[in-house]
Amino acid sequence: MVSMTGHGRGIANANGVRVVVECASVNRKSAEVVFAASRDYLAFEPRVREEVLGSVSRGRVTVNMNIAIDEAKTIHIDHKAAKAYYKELVALQKVLGLTAEIPLRVILAGPCVKSDLMHEPDKLWPTVKKALRTALDALLAMRAKEGRHLKSVLKREMINISRATKGIALHADRLKDRYRQTLQERLCSAGLQRELADPHVSAEIALFAERCDITEELDRIASHVEQFLEKLTASGPIGRTLEFILQEMMREWNTVGSKSCDISVSRFVIEAKTSLDRIREQLANIE
Repeated sequence: MVSMTGHGRGIANANGVRVVVECASVNRKSAEVVFAASRDYLAFEPRVREEVLGSVSRGRVTVNMNIAIDEAKTIHIDHKAAKAYYKELVALQKVLGLTAEIPLRVILAGPCVKSDLMHEPDKLWPTVKKALRTALDALLAMRAKEGRHLKSVLKREMINISRATKGIALHADRLKDRYRQTLQERLCSAGLQRELADPHVSAEIALFAERCDITEELDRIASHVEQFLEKLTASGPIGRTLEFILQEMMREWNTVGSKSCDISVSRFVIEAKTSLDRIREQLANIE
């Protein structure tokens, strides 16, 4: 299990280039990447996005990148290309009958004479990727650590729900007998001497039993609890699946609560719903 919140920082240095990348993620229903860098390096956004989405399935990841370049170390002049270009310019001068000196800036502007890493993303990318990878690894480690903590919290709350389910099952078995006894006492206090075998009394008891029967709901809740606990040990993104199971479980508990006419059962329902609310809050952070 992995959380969607985390932070990581990476630094890489190579050939006069220093790259610092910070990654921070928060919860989102789907994967989202926000890239922030100076205008000169916005061209890296597609590559950064691809790298992040290869590691993160859910969550909003903000990537801040800063690149510092020592121009003295990153500018390369190809002497052979410069000489060849100069020869061509001299030849052109003779053809045109010109005698003025050829400025150095003209020679440097020649094709393939000067290269600058600041304007060559392909040459910068290995250093950028190294810093990004370091930041992402730190981010993923933090998300995994938080995920382990959330797993223990969810497991504890699910055990509370299982305990409430078992408690309700014990009380539910006694509800019919308790209602039969209460009905008899009320009839006697009203001066109506009717036996429990009376068809009208039997029909009332049967109607009550049918209306308050929560056996199916309890069975489904028990099944959902088992599925939920199994998913907690699964690998890969499980947040959406857990949210679906929780939604189904909440629906069953609402039904149990609506059918409940016993204060003991209602108490268990309240305890279970409290745990469900805590789980729902935590699931908002699960990948």
